[in-house]
Amino acid sequence: MVNVIKNCVFLLSVALLSGCAIDVSSSSYLQQDTSTQPIEVTALSKSISQDEAVATITKVELKNSQDLTLNGVAVTYPNAIANVVLFADNEMSITKNSPLLHEFGQLPANVLWVDYQGTGASEKASRVRMYQLKRDALMVFDYANQVFKNNLPTVVHGISMGSILASYVAVKRDIDGLVLDSAINRVNDVVQNMVPDWTRLFTVLKVSPELAIIENEDFVRQFDKPLLLVVGDKDRTTPITFSRQLYEASPSHDKWIYVVPGGKHNKSMSYPDVKGQYRLFIRAVRRLKGM
Repeated sequence: MVNVIKNCVFLLSVALLSGCAIDVSSSSYLQQDTSTQPIEVTALSKSISQDEAVATITKVELKNSQDLTLNGVAVTYPNAIANVVLFADNEMSITKNSPLLHEFGQLPANVLWVDYQGTGASEKASRVRMYQLKRDALMVFDYANQVFKNNLPTVVHGISMGSILASYVAVKRDIDGLVLDSAINRVNDVVQNMVPDWTRLFTVLKVSPELAIIENEDFVRQFDKPLLLVVGDKDRTTPITFSRQLYEASPSHDKWIYVVPGGKHNKSMSYPDVKGQYRLFIRAVRRLKGM
């Protein structure tokens, strides 16, 4: 998707009056790598070691309904206070972002992250569709019950595009808490934000019906358990207004929104104050669970 818009911007710089039409389909919006690469967790192991922490790293392999192999990592910590099922942003692979897993370990929380189909270590179909990612998300959540054999509360955490999948899982499965990080409400709004201001007069966006109908707000309205929204005040891709819309739509009596001072897109968990807010959130989840 980013490359499509960059190409359009380049063409506009050459011939402004000609305009540019961008067709946004699942295939162009959902990043797909050219080839699969084995998961590499050296950076994760280094982060754990530098923190003088103890953790068990387990590589996991799942077969989805399309017979594609999805690969991921489960990391468990002694004295964990929750299990987290993570749905990352578009283009985020485990290998390139593995230290993120230990950010959750500092809570401490166990965490399961599986690369999306066509991303990182997971196989891809001839054509990726959002509804298939939703099916995969349910499968990943169900698998977490096999990986984490404990009675800890389960929190589903979605980052940016992953916030749509996280909310979808939240209304399809029995979860204890939902965290929406750099949240998306409507795909249309995100795509529009990715177009530079100076090109908008010359750009026509044509979003496919499958993506255009997605409104995270519809899922959030159906979820009445604890909800935490986290967004950086410097986030230009998914600005604060997106998270506030979701906060207002939520019927939950236990909901919080935290705006990270100086926070940028997709970087929330790297801020110590966010971890503090996260611990308070999990404490509330545990209390409601009777723990």
